[in-house]
This record gives sequence, structure tokens and C-alpha cells, in this order.
Amino acid sequence: MNSKDDTVASSGDLLARERAARAAAEEAGARYRVLVESAPDGIVEVDARGRIVLTNGETRRMFGYDGEELVGQPVGVLMPERFRHAHVAHLETYARGPSLRAMGNGLELVGRRKDGSEFPVEISLSPTRSGGAAFAMAIIRDISERRRLQDERDRLLLEAEAEHERARIGMDLHDGIIQSIYAVGLNLEAAADDVTHDPTEAQKRIDQAIEQLNDTIRDIRSYIFELRPTRFSGDLKESLASLAQEFKVNSLVDTTVEIATGVPALDDDRGLAIFHVALEALTNARKHARATVVRIALDMVGDSVLLEVRDNGIGFDTAEHHSDEHNGLRNMPERVSAAGGTFSIESAAGAGTVVRVEMPATAAEA
Repeated sequence: MNSKDDTVASSGDLLARERAARAAAEEAGARYRVLVESAPDGIVEVDARGRIVLTNGETRRMFGYDGEELVGQPVGVLMPERFRHAHVAHLETYARGPSLRAMGNGLELVGRRKDGSEFPVEISLSPTRSGGAAFAMAIIRDISERRRLQDERDRLLLEAEAEHERARIGMDLHDGIIQSIYAVGLNLEAAADDVTHDPTEAQKRIDQAIEQLNDTIRDIRSYIFELRPTRFSGDLKESLASLAQEFKVNSLVDTTVEIATGVPALDDDRGLAIFHVALEALTNARKHARATVVRIALDMVGDSVLLEVRDNGIGFDTAEHHSDEHNGLRNMPERVSAAGGTFSIESAAGAGTVVRVEMPATAAEA
């Protein structure tokens, strides 16, 4: 075979390889289109200008569009109008540093259908390139059903908690306040019998009834405090002062609060943790410790804010296991730890209780 034949043969091989490469590329492209179209989530590809260049069937079904209706439109058409202006800035930021990541971490994302209705979504972003041009691919998932199930779960949990609370209040009222009122009635009935033949005994029973009624009034006011406690306002010092005042009025327990000068403002997470510990400590002092004096102090120790709640109640053995009735004793350290602080409690039978929280004064230290 001469050189001319070799050249023809080489050209034929080259053409065959090119045809095979084109066929393979077409097959890969066809498989890619099938994969995109059959994907269970919406897929949208956007160019550097923020224009839609590709959508799949699930995207069109999810947002209510037909055929290639979305191609060429700005991607903002898929979101509520109130978010579009901010999205332009986000798109520019992403273009400067594209990466594979979830969109809107910590935010509730919303999609907008062609008919204007809205629905919750999750979106993941991924940078892509084709022919030297940069694109961004968004994977969109409709989470309406998940959100509905979550809302239903939350509703059922709230109903269960409310039912548990109703049962607890009913039991407390029956075993406590109602029995106290019943005892007052018995005392008054006995006093009515004694009033003619033994006035001294009648007066004694009436005095007992008055004392019992005062105790019952105090218990009722304490229940009101527990059911409608002071809310955290965002200002820890102000909230602690309001909490102590309301507790004092409703429980009739001698309650004072001392806040040192120089205690800095804390962010909501750390301030709320301290506030809830103070609230739980006051509730325990009245309900379990039967304290008559409570002292609340807020001060600085080094770079930390220190809360102390001290009562003169009956105390308890901190090493003992506590029943579900004392969930607060388990919740307090967890709440404080989650906010970056440390929790401790000192108590002994007959020696009162001291609850302490040390919380870093700055978020960085926490």
C-alpha cells in the first residue's frame, strides 16, 4: 500500500472516531436530558445575567408553567416580588464566589407559582460551566407537605402539653385549694354550732378559717403567676426586676433583687437563659422549698455575668434522683450550657438553696 492509500485510511479512521465521539456525546446529552427531566426535584439553570436557560418537567409542574415558557425569563419570576430586589444582590455575590451550597441558610424560602400563589421551598445551588460560560444550577424542592406535617406535629404537641397542664392544674386544685376551701367550710360550720354555747371556741375557729382563706388566696395568686409569668423583654435587668416584683406580689414571699452597676447588656440567647433560670428557681422556691425569703443578685465575676438566686427553704439533697415533677432541675443546666454558660446548685436539707449561673459577658467568649 502506497502513501496515498495510507493517508486515505488515516482520514477514514479519523472520521470514524469523530463520528463515534459525536454519537457518544449525543447519547450522553440524551441521557442527561432524560435524567434532568425525570428528576423528582425541580432543576433550573441560570446564566450569569440571571436568565433561565434550562428547566425540567418537575420545575414546570411545581410552578405551573408550560413547555419552554420559563426559558429566557429572569429567575426572579419564580419568587415573590417582595424578594426580587434583594435576590439581585445575592446573585451578584454568588457570581463572585460560586460554590455548592444550600441557599438561604436559616431563612424560610418561598416560591411563587404562575398564578401568584406561594409555597415553601428548599434550594441548593451548584456552579456549572459550558463552552467557557458560567452558569448556576438550582435544585428546588417543594416542602409544603413536610411543613404541613410539621405544623400538625407542633399542633398535636401543644394540645398534648395543654392537656397535661390542665390535668396538673386540676389535680393541684383538687388536692390543694379545693381541700383548703373545704376545710374552711368545716371550720365555719363548727363555729356556727359553737357560737351560742362556746363563743370562745367559735372565735378560735373563725380565726382559723380566716388564716386558711388567706393561705388559699396566696396559693391562687401563685398559680396565676405560674400560668402567666413575666415575659423576657430583651433587657435582662429590667426583666429580672419585673419578675421579682410579680413573684413577690403573687406569692407573698419576701423577694428582693440586687443588680450591680456595670453589668453589661447581653444578647437575647444568653439573657433569656439567665431569665428562665431565675423564673424556674423562683417557682421551685415557692412550690417545693416553701421559702419565705428569696434574694436575687446579678453581678460581674471577671468577664462573666453572675446570677444568684438564694432562698431559705427546706432545701434538698442534690445527689438524689428527682422525679418528672422536677423537670426544671434538669432543664436549667441544659439551657445555660446551650447559651455558653455554666450552672451550679447548692442545697442541703434544712439549709435552703442557692442557684448560680455564670454567663460570658460577650458572645465571642460564650
